[in-house]
Amino acid sequence: MELVIYGVGLALSFYIAWCLGANDAANPTDCAVGAGALSMRRAIILFAIFAAAGGILLGPMVMKTVDRGLVDRESLGIEVLAVGSFSASLSAGLWITFCTYRGMPVSTTHSIIGGVIGFGLISSAPMRWNNLYTVILGLIVSPLLAIILSAGLYLSLRNYFKRERTERANLMAIYALIFLLSFSCLFMILYQTLGLKSFDAILMALISSFVFSTILAYAVKAKYGGCNVSNLLYVLLIVGLCFSAFAFGANDMANATGVFVTPTQKITGNPTFVTMFLLSLLGSAGIAFGAFTWGYKVLEVTAYKVTRLDILTGAAAEYANAIVVFLFTVLPSLFLGFGLPISTTHASVGSLIGVGLATKGLGGVNKGITGKIIAFWILTIPAVILISMSLFWLISKMVGI
Repeated sequence: MELVIYGVGLALSFYIAWCLGANDAANPTDCAVGAGALSMRRAIILFAIFAAAGGILLGPMVMKTVDRGLVDRESLGIEVLAVGSFSASLSAGLWITFCTYRGMPVSTTHSIIGGVIGFGLISSAPMRWNNLYTVILGLIVSPLLAIILSAGLYLSLRNYFKRERTERANLMAIYALIFLLSFSCLFMILYQTLGLKSFDAILMALISSFVFSTILAYAVKAKYGGCNVSNLLYVLLIVGLCFSAFAFGANDMANATGVFVTPTQKITGNPTFVTMFLLSLLGSAGIAFGAFTWGYKVLEVTAYKVTRLDILTGAAAEYANAIVVFLFTVLPSLFLGFGLPISTTHASVGSLIGVGLATKGLGGVNKGITGKIIAFWILTIPAVILISMSLFWLISKMVGI
Protein backbone atom coordinates (compact mmCIF):
# COMPACT_ATOMS: atom_id res chain seq x y z
CA MET A 1 0.00 0.00 0.00
CA GLU A 2 2.81 2.43 0.85
CA LEU A 3 4.30 1.91 -2.64
CA VAL A 4 0.92 2.76 -4.18
CA ILE A 5 0.70 5.90 -2.06
CA TYR A 6 4.29 6.79 -2.97
CA GLY A 7 3.55 6.36 -6.70
CA VAL A 8 0.52 8.59 -6.44
CA GLY A 9 2.71 10.97 -4.45
CA LEU A 10 5.20 11.25 -7.30
CA ALA A 11 2.32 12.11 -9.61
CA LEU A 12 1.38 14.76 -7.06
CA SER A 13 4.96 16.02 -7.13
CA PHE A 14 4.55 16.60 -10.85
CA TYR A 15 1.25 18.35 -10.09
CA ILE A 16 2.98 20.67 -7.60
CA ALA A 17 5.61 21.42 -10.23
CA TRP A 18 2.79 22.27 -12.61
CA CYS A 19 1.38 24.60 -9.95
CA LEU A 20 4.83 26.19 -9.61
CA GLY A 21 5.00 26.88 -13.33
CA ALA A 22 1.42 28.13 -13.44
CA ASN A 23 1.61 30.48 -10.45
CA ASP A 24 5.30 31.39 -10.28
CA ALA A 25 6.23 31.75 -13.96
CA ALA A 26 5.23 35.38 -13.45
CA ASN A 27 8.02 35.99 -10.92
CA PRO A 28 11.00 36.06 -13.30
CA THR A 29 9.02 37.20 -16.36
CA ASP A 30 6.64 39.94 -15.20
CA CYS A 31 9.20 42.76 -15.49
CA ALA A 32 10.28 41.95 -19.05
CA VAL A 33 6.66 41.47 -20.16
CA GLY A 34 5.31 44.48 -18.27
CA ALA A 35 8.07 46.72 -19.66
CA GLY A 36 7.30 45.57 -23.21
CA ALA A 37 10.74 44.04 -23.80
CA LEU A 38 9.40 40.55 -24.58
CA SER A 39 6.14 38.92 -25.53
CA MET A 40 4.53 36.68 -22.93
CA ARG A 41 5.28 33.57 -25.01
CA ARG A 42 8.99 34.31 -25.45
CA ALA A 43 9.38 35.23 -21.80
CA ILE A 44 7.81 31.94 -20.71
CA ILE A 45 10.09 29.95 -23.06
CA LEU A 46 13.17 31.55 -21.48
CA PHE A 47 11.69 30.98 -18.03
CA ALA A 48 11.16 27.26 -18.69
CA ILE A 49 14.73 26.75 -19.95
CA PHE A 50 16.56 28.60 -17.17
CA ALA A 51 14.27 27.48 -14.33
CA ALA A 52 15.01 23.88 -15.33
CA ALA A 53 18.75 24.61 -15.35
CA GLY A 54 18.62 26.23 -11.90
CA GLY A 55 16.51 23.45 -10.43
CA ILE A 56 18.71 20.64 -11.74
CA LEU A 57 22.08 22.27 -11.02
CA LEU A 58 21.43 24.09 -7.72
CA GLY A 59 18.02 22.84 -6.58
CA PRO A 60 19.42 20.16 -4.20
CA MET A 61 20.71 22.88 -1.82
CA VAL A 62 17.18 23.91 -0.82
CA MET A 63 15.68 20.47 -1.40
CA LYS A 64 17.52 19.20 1.69
CA THR A 65 15.85 21.86 3.84
CA VAL A 66 12.31 21.06 2.73
CA ASP A 67 12.95 17.32 2.87
CA ARG A 68 14.49 16.93 6.32
CA GLY A 69 15.26 20.41 7.67
CA LEU A 70 11.80 21.06 9.12
CA VAL A 71 10.70 17.61 10.26
CA ASP A 72 12.93 14.79 11.54
CA ARG A 73 11.95 12.40 8.78
CA GLU A 74 14.68 9.87 9.53
CA SER A 75 12.81 8.82 12.68
CA LEU A 76 9.61 8.03 10.76
CA GLY A 77 8.57 4.79 9.10
CA ILE A 78 8.14 4.58 5.34
CA GLU A 79 4.34 4.35 5.66
CA VAL A 80 4.06 7.58 7.65
CA LEU A 81 6.58 9.27 5.35
CA ALA A 82 4.67 8.30 2.23
CA VAL A 83 1.31 9.45 3.61
CA GLY A 84 2.86 12.63 5.01
CA SER A 85 4.56 13.55 1.72
CA PHE A 86 1.32 12.83 -0.11
CA SER A 87 -0.72 15.01 2.28
CA ALA A 88 1.79 17.90 2.22
CA SER A 89 1.93 17.94 -1.58
CA LEU A 90 -1.80 17.59 -2.21
CA SER A 91 -2.74 20.28 0.32
CA ALA A 92 -0.25 22.74 -1.18
CA GLY A 93 -1.37 21.91 -4.71
CA LEU A 94 -5.06 22.43 -3.97
CA TRP A 95 -4.41 25.84 -2.44
CA ILE A 96 -2.09 27.00 -5.25
CA THR A 97 -4.53 25.83 -7.93
CA PHE A 98 -7.35 27.79 -6.31
CA CYS A 99 -5.21 30.94 -6.05
CA THR A 100 -3.89 30.61 -9.60
CA TYR A 101 -7.46 30.27 -10.89
CA ARG A 102 -8.19 33.57 -9.12
CA GLY A 103 -5.08 35.14 -10.68
CA MET A 104 -3.45 35.65 -7.27
CA PRO A 105 0.35 35.27 -6.95
CA VAL A 106 0.78 33.26 -3.75
CA SER A 107 3.87 31.67 -2.29
CA THR A 108 4.37 28.06 -3.32
CA THR A 109 7.12 28.03 -0.69
CA HIS A 110 4.66 29.05 2.03
CA SER A 111 2.23 26.46 0.69
CA ILE A 112 4.59 23.48 0.79
CA ILE A 113 6.03 24.55 4.17
CA GLY A 114 2.47 24.73 5.50
CA GLY A 115 1.87 21.24 4.16
CA VAL A 116 5.03 19.88 5.82
CA ILE A 117 4.18 21.56 9.15
CA GLY A 118 0.62 20.22 9.00
CA PHE A 119 1.67 16.60 8.52
CA GLY A 120 4.47 17.00 11.08
CA LEU A 121 2.09 18.29 13.74
CA ILE A 122 -0.65 15.70 13.28
CA SER A 123 1.78 12.76 12.94
CA SER A 124 3.65 13.86 16.10
CA ALA A 125 6.90 13.86 14.14
CA PRO A 126 9.80 15.67 15.87
CA MET A 127 9.82 19.26 14.56
CA ARG A 128 13.10 21.11 14.06
CA TRP A 129 11.85 24.42 15.38
CA ASN A 130 15.15 26.31 15.07
CA ASN A 131 15.28 25.60 11.32
CA LEU A 132 11.61 26.55 11.02
CA TYR A 133 12.21 29.88 12.76
CA THR A 134 15.12 30.57 10.37
CA VAL A 135 12.92 29.79 7.36
CA ILE A 136 10.11 32.03 8.66
CA LEU A 137 12.61 34.86 9.21
CA GLY A 138 13.72 34.50 5.59
CA LEU A 139 10.10 34.62 4.42
CA ILE A 140 9.58 37.91 6.25
CA VAL A 141 12.89 39.56 5.38
CA SER A 142 12.99 38.67 1.67
CA PRO A 143 10.12 40.92 0.43
CA LEU A 144 11.34 43.83 2.57
CA LEU A 145 14.84 43.42 1.19
CA ALA A 146 13.42 43.23 -2.36
CA ILE A 147 11.53 46.51 -1.85
CA ILE A 148 14.63 48.32 -0.60
CA LEU A 149 16.95 46.81 -3.21
CA SER A 150 14.67 47.50 -6.19
CA ALA A 151 14.20 51.13 -5.15
CA GLY A 152 17.97 51.52 -4.73
CA LEU A 153 18.72 49.87 -8.07
CA TYR A 154 16.21 52.08 -9.85
CA LEU A 155 17.78 55.25 -8.44
CA SER A 156 21.27 53.98 -9.35
CA LEU A 157 20.28 53.08 -12.91
CA ARG A 158 18.50 56.41 -13.36
CA ASN A 159 21.63 58.28 -12.27
CA TYR A 160 23.81 56.11 -14.53
CA PHE A 161 21.77 56.89 -17.62
CA LYS A 162 21.59 60.62 -16.93
CA ARG A 163 25.08 60.92 -18.39
CA GLU A 164 25.84 60.22 -22.02
CA ARG A 165 27.67 56.90 -22.36
CA THR A 166 29.68 55.60 -25.28
CA GLU A 167 28.66 52.36 -26.91
CA ARG A 168 31.99 50.88 -25.79
CA ALA A 169 31.14 51.73 -22.16
CA ASN A 170 27.70 50.15 -22.56
CA LEU A 171 29.23 47.01 -24.03
CA MET A 172 31.73 46.79 -21.17
CA ALA A 173 28.85 47.16 -18.69
CA ILE A 174 27.09 44.17 -20.27
CA TYR A 175 30.33 42.18 -20.24
CA ALA A 176 30.94 42.92 -16.55
CA LEU A 177 27.36 42.02 -15.62
CA ILE A 178 27.36 38.71 -17.49
CA PHE A 179 30.80 37.84 -16.09
CA LEU A 180 29.70 38.50 -12.50
CA LEU A 181 26.44 36.56 -12.80
CA SER A 182 27.96 33.59 -14.66
CA PHE A 183 30.88 33.37 -12.22
CA SER A 184 28.51 33.35 -9.22
CA CYS A 185 26.36 30.60 -10.70
CA LEU A 186 29.23 28.47 -11.99
CA PHE A 187 31.16 28.67 -8.73
CA MET A 188 28.16 27.46 -6.73
CA ILE A 189 27.53 24.61 -9.20
CA LEU A 190 31.17 23.48 -9.10
CA TYR A 191 31.68 23.95 -5.36
CA GLN A 192 28.34 23.02 -3.82
CA THR A 193 26.72 20.66 -6.33
CA LEU A 194 29.77 18.89 -7.80
CA GLY A 195 31.89 19.12 -4.65
CA LEU A 196 35.10 20.57 -6.13
CA LYS A 197 37.66 22.18 -3.83
CA SER A 198 37.24 25.94 -3.45
CA PHE A 199 40.42 26.87 -5.37
CA ASP A 200 39.58 24.55 -8.28
CA ALA A 201 35.99 25.79 -8.37
CA ILE A 202 37.08 29.45 -8.41
CA LEU A 203 39.68 28.86 -11.17
CA MET A 204 37.32 26.90 -13.41
CA ALA A 205 34.50 29.40 -12.85
CA LEU A 206 36.78 32.34 -13.72
CA ILE A 207 37.98 30.76 -16.96
CA SER A 208 34.50 29.62 -18.02
CA SER A 209 32.93 32.99 -17.17
CA PHE A 210 35.59 34.86 -19.14
CA VAL A 211 34.93 32.76 -22.25
CA PHE A 212 31.14 32.85 -21.84
CA SER A 213 31.01 36.62 -21.25
CA THR A 214 33.29 37.37 -24.19
CA ILE A 215 31.17 35.29 -26.56
CA LEU A 216 27.92 36.92 -25.41
CA ALA A 217 29.37 40.45 -25.57
CA TYR A 218 30.49 39.88 -29.17
CA ALA A 219 27.07 38.37 -29.96
CA VAL A 220 25.36 41.54 -28.68
CA LYS A 221 27.70 43.72 -30.74
CA ALA A 222 27.12 41.61 -33.84
CA LYS A 223 23.34 41.70 -33.43
CA TYR A 224 23.00 45.44 -32.84
CA GLY A 225 26.12 46.76 -34.55
CA GLY A 226 26.94 48.52 -31.29
CA CYS A 227 25.23 49.05 -27.97
CA ASN A 228 23.27 52.26 -27.41
CA VAL A 229 21.23 52.98 -24.29
CA SER A 230 18.07 51.37 -25.68
CA ASN A 231 19.89 48.17 -26.62
CA LEU A 232 21.71 48.10 -23.29
CA LEU A 233 18.48 48.27 -21.30
CA TYR A 234 16.86 45.60 -23.48
CA VAL A 235 19.81 43.24 -22.97
CA LEU A 236 19.82 44.03 -19.24
CA LEU A 237 16.20 42.91 -18.97
CA ILE A 238 16.73 39.70 -20.95
CA VAL A 239 19.81 38.74 -18.94
CA GLY A 240 17.92 39.62 -15.74
CA LEU A 241 15.01 37.38 -16.72
CA CYS A 242 17.36 34.44 -17.38
CA PHE A 243 19.24 34.95 -14.10
CA SER A 244 15.98 35.38 -12.19
CA ALA A 245 14.54 32.18 -13.70
CA PHE A 246 17.75 30.30 -12.83
CA ALA A 247 17.57 31.55 -9.22
CA PHE A 248 13.86 30.66 -9.11
CA GLY A 249 14.56 27.08 -10.21
CA ALA A 250 17.35 26.74 -7.66
CA ASN A 251 15.13 27.88 -4.78
CA ASP A 252 11.67 26.66 -5.75
CA MET A 253 12.37 23.22 -7.23
CA ALA A 254 12.36 21.93 -3.64
CA ASN A 255 8.71 22.95 -3.29
CA ALA A 256 7.70 20.34 -5.83
CA THR A 257 10.13 17.54 -5.04
CA GLY A 258 11.76 18.16 -1.65
CA VAL A 259 9.30 16.15 0.44
CA PHE A 260 10.01 13.03 -1.65
CA VAL A 261 13.80 12.87 -1.27
CA THR A 262 13.87 10.65 1.82
CA PRO A 263 11.02 8.28 0.80
CA THR A 264 12.49 7.96 -2.72
CA GLN A 265 15.92 7.21 -1.30
CA LYS A 266 14.53 4.58 1.06
CA ILE A 267 12.50 2.88 -1.67
CA THR A 268 15.08 2.98 -4.50
CA GLY A 269 18.27 2.78 -2.47
CA ASN A 270 19.91 5.48 -4.61
CA PRO A 271 22.39 7.94 -3.07
CA THR A 272 20.95 11.29 -1.97
CA PHE A 273 22.51 13.28 -4.83
CA VAL A 274 21.24 10.89 -7.52
CA THR A 275 17.79 10.91 -5.94
CA MET A 276 17.62 14.72 -5.89
CA PHE A 277 18.87 14.92 -9.49
CA LEU A 278 16.17 12.55 -10.75
CA LEU A 279 13.47 14.38 -8.82
CA SER A 280 14.74 17.69 -10.26
CA LEU A 281 14.22 16.35 -13.78
CA LEU A 282 10.64 15.46 -12.90
CA GLY A 283 10.07 18.89 -11.35
CA SER A 284 11.56 20.72 -14.34
CA ALA A 285 9.16 19.02 -16.72
CA GLY A 286 6.17 19.90 -14.53
CA ILE A 287 7.24 23.54 -14.14
CA ALA A 288 7.59 23.97 -17.90
CA PHE A 289 4.16 22.40 -18.48
CA GLY A 290 2.53 24.67 -15.90
CA ALA A 291 4.15 27.78 -17.33
CA PHE A 292 2.87 27.05 -20.83
CA THR A 293 -0.68 26.22 -19.76
CA TRP A 294 -1.77 28.57 -16.94
CA GLY A 295 1.28 30.81 -16.57
CA TYR A 296 -0.49 33.75 -18.19
CA LYS A 297 -3.14 34.02 -15.45
CA VAL A 298 -0.90 35.43 -12.71
CA LEU A 299 1.50 37.05 -15.18
CA GLU A 300 -1.28 39.33 -16.43
CA VAL A 301 -1.78 40.61 -12.85
CA THR A 302 1.83 41.13 -11.76
CA ALA A 303 3.11 42.47 -15.08
CA TYR A 304 0.42 45.13 -15.54
CA LYS A 305 -1.63 45.72 -12.38
CA VAL A 306 0.72 46.16 -9.39
CA THR A 307 2.59 49.13 -10.89
CA ARG A 308 3.30 50.57 -14.32
CA LEU A 309 6.64 49.38 -15.67
CA ASP A 310 9.03 50.71 -18.26
CA ILE A 311 12.43 49.36 -19.32
CA LEU A 312 14.30 51.12 -16.50
CA THR A 313 11.96 50.20 -13.64
CA GLY A 314 11.55 46.71 -15.09
CA ALA A 315 15.32 46.14 -15.08
CA ALA A 316 15.66 47.40 -11.48
CA ALA A 317 12.82 45.19 -10.23
CA GLU A 318 14.06 42.15 -12.16
CA TYR A 319 17.55 42.26 -10.69
CA ALA A 320 16.33 43.01 -7.18
CA ASN A 321 14.10 39.93 -7.31
CA ALA A 322 16.84 37.72 -8.79
CA ILE A 323 19.56 38.87 -6.37
CA VAL A 324 17.38 38.33 -3.29
CA VAL A 325 16.33 34.81 -4.35
CA PHE A 326 19.87 33.83 -5.40
CA LEU A 327 21.47 35.11 -2.18
CA PHE A 328 18.96 33.34 0.05
CA THR A 329 19.64 30.14 -1.89
CA VAL A 330 23.46 30.15 -1.93
CA LEU A 331 24.70 32.10 1.11
CA PRO A 332 22.95 29.98 3.78
CA SER A 333 24.13 26.90 1.89
CA LEU A 334 27.74 28.10 2.19
CA PHE A 335 27.57 29.06 5.86
CA LEU A 336 24.79 26.90 7.34
CA GLY A 337 24.92 23.85 5.08
CA PHE A 338 21.43 24.27 3.61
CA GLY A 339 19.68 26.77 1.35
CA LEU A 340 16.74 28.78 2.68
CA PRO A 341 13.43 28.29 0.87
CA ILE A 342 11.99 31.80 0.50
CA SER A 343 9.00 33.04 -1.41
CA THR A 344 10.07 34.01 -4.91
CA THR A 345 6.58 35.45 -5.27
CA HIS A 346 7.09 37.76 -2.29
CA ALA A 347 10.49 38.81 -3.62
CA SER A 348 9.03 39.49 -7.07
CA VAL A 349 6.00 41.49 -5.88
CA GLY A 350 8.19 43.24 -3.31
CA SER A 351 10.54 44.40 -6.07
CA LEU A 352 7.58 45.71 -8.09
CA ILE A 353 6.31 47.64 -5.05
CA GLY A 354 9.82 49.02 -4.51
CA VAL A 355 10.14 50.56 -7.97
CA GLY A 356 6.55 51.84 -7.77
CA LEU A 357 7.34 53.63 -4.52
CA ALA A 358 10.64 54.96 -5.90
CA THR A 359 8.97 56.51 -8.97
CA LYS A 360 5.68 57.91 -7.67
CA GLY A 361 5.49 57.14 -3.95
CA LEU A 362 2.30 55.45 -2.74
CA GLY A 363 0.58 56.64 -5.90
CA GLY A 364 2.86 54.38 -7.94
CA VAL A 365 1.36 51.20 -6.43
CA ASN A 366 -2.13 49.81 -7.09
CA LYS A 367 -3.39 49.59 -3.50
CA GLY A 368 -6.43 47.46 -4.30
CA ILE A 369 -4.51 44.71 -6.10
CA THR A 370 -1.61 44.86 -3.64
CA GLY A 371 -3.94 44.57 -0.63
CA LYS A 372 -5.70 41.59 -2.17
CA ILE A 373 -2.34 39.88 -2.85
CA ILE A 374 -1.19 40.45 0.74
CA ALA A 375 -4.45 39.01 2.09
CA PHE A 376 -3.85 35.80 0.14
CA TRP A 377 -0.26 35.72 1.42
CA ILE A 378 -1.43 35.90 5.05
CA LEU A 379 -3.97 33.11 4.55
CA THR A 380 -1.61 30.69 2.81
CA ILE A 381 0.29 28.98 5.65
CA PRO A 382 -2.64 28.49 8.09
CA ALA A 383 -4.96 27.37 5.29
CA VAL A 384 -2.51 24.76 3.99
CA ILE A 385 -1.67 23.53 7.51
CA LEU A 386 -5.36 22.79 8.13
CA ILE A 387 -5.79 21.09 4.74
CA SER A 388 -2.65 18.99 5.27
CA MET A 389 -3.69 17.87 8.75
CA SER A 390 -7.15 16.92 7.50
CA LEU A 391 -5.77 14.93 4.57
CA PHE A 392 -3.20 13.09 6.72
CA TRP A 393 -5.88 12.13 9.27
CA LEU A 394 -8.29 10.96 6.55
CA ILE A 395 -5.73 8.92 4.57
CA SER A 396 -4.24 7.40 7.74
CA LYS A 397 -7.68 6.14 8.71
CA MET A 398 -8.28 4.76 5.24
CA VAL A 399 -4.99 2.79 5.03
CA GLY A 400 -4.89 1.85 8.72
CA ILE A 401 -1.66 3.54 9.77
